[in-house]
Amino acid sequence: MAKAQTNTNNSKNKNKKNSNISQKNAVSKKSTVKTNPKREPTKNEMMFYRIGMLVITTTLIVIAIVLVIQYSKKDPVAVPYEDNIQITTNDLKYITQEDEYGVYGNFSYFDGQDEYVDLRAVLNSNDLVYVYFYRSSDVNEDIGAVIESLSNIDSMAFLFFDLDGYSNTAVFTTAELNHLNLDSTKDNMFLIFDINAQTFQLETRVSDILIELNKL
Repeated sequence: MAKAQTNTNNSKNKNKKNSNISQKNAVSKKSTVKTNPKREPTKNEMMFYRIGMLVITTTLIVIAIVLVIQYSKKDPVAVPYEDNIQITTNDLKYITQEDEYGVYGNFSYFDGQDEYVDLRAVLNSNDLVYVYFYRSSDVNEDIGAVIESLSNIDSMAFLFFDLDGYSNTAVFTTAELNHLNLDSTKDNMFLIFDINAQTFQLETRVSDILIELNKL
């Protein structure tokens, strides 16, 4: 009976010893995982990383420089008749509309306004007002050539009206301009306003516009 009890105790001690060994091994493994230090990059790895970043940065800079050079080389978009006196629908209304006394043209509207210095000067020094209606998106070269040949155009009341202009879209629907009989289907028109005679002459055919321009 004593021998059997001794064997049982030995078995328990052996199991306990194995259990302790297993726990120590688990703790040892856990400790090893936690204490394993993070590997630092080597000098060669750092060098390759820096070289790679330098190459990428240099490439982006070169691309940006090339794009800037290409953009700067593009020819600027020419604006037709930009050096001449341009008017808007509202300007045309005051230049040609009938006032309450039956007189066409209210030039006093432009008095005291700095942006109308040139316009006011030619209106007050000429008996005839010329208004050329055109489209900046489709300039007639024949008309343009004749206009360029006019040496005294700066002294005349020769005004330009861009039908493509943002502020000019209402020119055909403005009631104060109905008496001009403007044609919305035409890309070129030439209006002659005789201030003294109080008459309006509108040419809508290119051939007729050229005839009138050649008279100037």
